[in-house]
Order: sequence, then structure tokens, then C-alpha cells
Amino acid sequence: MVLGQPTMSVEEAAPPERQEPAAPAATKAAGPPARRRHRLPPLSSYREFRLLWTGSAMSVMAERCSGMAFTLLVLWHTGSKSSAGLVGFASLLPALLVQLPAGVLVDRLNRHRVMMWTLIIRMLAVATVAVSLLGDRLYVWHVVAVAFIQSSMTVFYQLSERAMVRGVVPSRQLGAALTMNEARSRGVNFVGNPVSGALFGLSAWIPFSSSVFLYLCSLITLVRLRGEKGTPPQNNKKKPRMRDQISAGLRWVWNRAYFRTALFIIAGSNLVFQGLILSVAVVVREDGGAAGTIGLIMASGGAGGLLGAFSGGWLSSRMPMRKVMILAHTCWAAVLPATVFFRQPPALGVLFFITSHIGAAVTVSGMSYQVRITPNNMQGRVGSVVMLLVSGASSLGALGTGFLLEAVGSRQTLAIVSGVMALLAVVAAVVFTRRGAALEDQQDNETPAKPLPTSDGSTADPFSTTQLRRINVDR
Repeated sequence: MVLGQPTMSVEEAAPPERQEPAAPAATKAAGPPARRRHRLPPLSSYREFRLLWTGSAMSVMAERCSGMAFTLLVLWHTGSKSSAGLVGFASLLPALLVQLPAGVLVDRLNRHRVMMWTLIIRMLAVATVAVSLLGDRLYVWHVVAVAFIQSSMTVFYQLSERAMVRGVVPSRQLGAALTMNEARSRGVNFVGNPVSGALFGLSAWIPFSSSVFLYLCSLITLVRLRGEKGTPPQNNKKKPRMRDQISAGLRWVWNRAYFRTALFIIAGSNLVFQGLILSVAVVVREDGGAAGTIGLIMASGGAGGLLGAFSGGWLSSRMPMRKVMILAHTCWAAVLPATVFFRQPPALGVLFFITSHIGAAVTVSGMSYQVRITPNNMQGRVGSVVMLLVSGASSLGALGTGFLLEAVGSRQTLAIVSGVMALLAVVAAVVFTRRGAALEDQQDNETPAKPLPTSDGSTADPFSTTQLRRINVDR
């Protein structure tokens, strides 16, 4: 998907009407002129989407610069695999601890302000690491704490940004917008990981100071974003307790049997990939490779993810989610065993390219599916439950892999994670070939979530058909 993509007209989105017999050419020429077709503008024409996309791109880049450097810093300066796993665990732990309350707060608070405050907190936290390294001091507990703070604020940021997308583009362009967002993240991975490794090779403090600068640029960009005028609309005048709101999000997900099953399977695959990433870093170090080599391998994965993000938009419009799950996990199960036998960086780069390509396609398909079927005033809560399930296991994967590497070595660890992926592929094939999965897919496609009414009787979706017509006429 590109910014200048072909767009769907309002008439094309309407229910089909009975077709009249074709008239002769002469009759057509003599008849009245055809009614003008009002087309949706390209995504590049929405100022708010451009600012949101650009500011978030710099925020993701800032996180990549410092996030990868945390692990390299501990692994290269202490040589402890378990300490490196602890840092990875701290950076992923917020996916378990922070997701659910963050989802409630994102639905209660002004999402634009939440994004700006999280940028400020992350910028200050990472700055303390840069200052500490400039003073030639390194404390593992300090790196662990900052990694946890940065990731916690990122949870709030990501939930707020995903919820805001529905307010800056029309609903019929939501899938294209989410594809652009995922392509942005994967593209930043492609650039950010090797840049972080190269900067770390120059001096340990440079990637962290670069991260601070990028957070500042992101904050300046998002200040220009008009954002929401108030808090998200609520049906009840009295705010319910946080526990009740968390329960509502959990029940919404739990009541969709095959959707929640897909989330659990993806959680297992994310656990596997966290183990794979740390194992590859250890393999490169054991073979005498430089820190920049890991960045190049991750960059290969970023390139595959960038292409996969665009594939995901195409895939989600042509294949139901249950088939995407079966196809992705089967391909992963076929590819991962190669990591046991091929330790050369070029081979590992190719494997990361393939696995990331598949992963990005699955992510775009899943995000489009979840955002489309979720009511607007539950986006934060449902999104937090989804992220808790699919990403929460990643923290356990990083921590467990660190100790597993210490106990059995890199080759045996890679064999174990490959076996786990093969098991997940079998489970996906068994579960999603059952009739119930097809029925749930069909139901979701036939009854997408409608905008919920606000207190003034208007809809929560700011892009009605009338507004779309006005936008096109103004153009």
C-alpha cells in the first residue's frame, strides 16, 4: 500500500442495485451526464494522519535505538547471558503488568495528551543512561529500570495511537492506515537495528543520546497534531471502577472463542521469537562476531517485515483470519529448524527476513480484524487485552531463554524453540479447520462494529458519508 493508492468511491461502498440492460451508444451519448462519483481522498491528504504517522515513526526509531542497545550494553560489558535476559525481561514485562490498566486509562483520558506525556517520560528516562555512560558508570539495575519505564510508556503510547487512527481517517480506509503504520514500524526496524548496532560500536552512550533527540523531535511533531478535543465518549455519566472496565474488555475478547484461541497461539509464537532473537545474539558473540553484525541480521528481518506489512494488507482482504493463522504457523515451523544448523550471519539474516515477512503480514491482518470489530469506546481496553495475550508471553520468553542458554547452550536452545513452533502449527491446523472458526469469521465479516452513540446523539466515528462528500467536493 502506498500513499497514492486507488480509493473506493462512496457509491462502490453502497449496496448493489439492480442493473438495467445496457443502452445503445447513441442513447448514452444523448442522455444526461453521469452523476459524479465521490472518491475517498488518499491517506496523504489527511493532515492529522500525516502528523500522527511521522511523529510515531520518530518515536519508534527512538525506542529501537535504545531498546537494542540495552541488551548489547549488558551482554558486551558484563558477558552475562542471564543479565542480558533480565534486561530483555524488564523491557517486555510491561506487556504483562501494564497492558490492562493502560487500556482503561486510554479509554478514559485524552489520548493525544497521553501520547505526549509518554514521550516526555521516555526521553528523560533514556537520558539518564546516556549521562551515566558519559560518566563511565554502568549499573545493571539502572539499565533494567529504564528499560522497564520506557516499555511501560510505550504500551500507553501504542494503545493511544492505535485508538486515534479511527479519528483521523475514514473507517473504509482504516485497513490501509494500519498497513501504513505497520510498514512504518517494520521500516524503522530495518533502519534502526543496524544504526543502533553501528552507533553502539562507536561509543556506548551514542545510541541513547540519539534516542533522546528522536523523542524530542517526535514530541515537537505531535504538539502540532490537533488530536482529540476531549476524552473518548462514555455511555455512563458516572465512571465505572477500573476493575469493572478491565473485566468488560476481558469478557468482550473471551466471548469470541476462536479469536481468543488465535491470540493464545500467537502468544506462543511470540515467546518463540523472543527466544530466537536472544539466541542469535549469543551465537554471534560466541563465534567472535561484532555487535554491528547483530544489527545487520535484525535489519534483514526489518526488510522482510516491511514487505510483509504490505503483504498483510493484501492478505487480509483476500483470506480469512483463520487461514492466515494456519498458513503462517506452518511456514514458521518449516523454516525455524534451519537455525539449528546454520550459524553464519548471512544465513541467519535470510531466516530472519522470511520469519519477519510472515510475522508482519499476520500482524497487519490481525490488527485490521481487531480494530474493525471493536467499538470505538472499547478500543483501548480490547487492544490492551490483545496485547497482553500476544506480547505478554514475550517477557517470559526472554527471561526463560537466558537461563536456558546458560544451562544447555545455543544449539539445543534453538532446537527447543523450533519444536515449540512445530507444536503450535499443529494446534493451529486442528483448531482453525473446525466449522466454528469459519462461522465466527463469517459473523465478524457480516456484522462489523458500528460507531457507538455519544452523549449528543452523534456517532463516535467522525467520518460520516456526508462529511466524505464535503471533503471530496472541497478538493
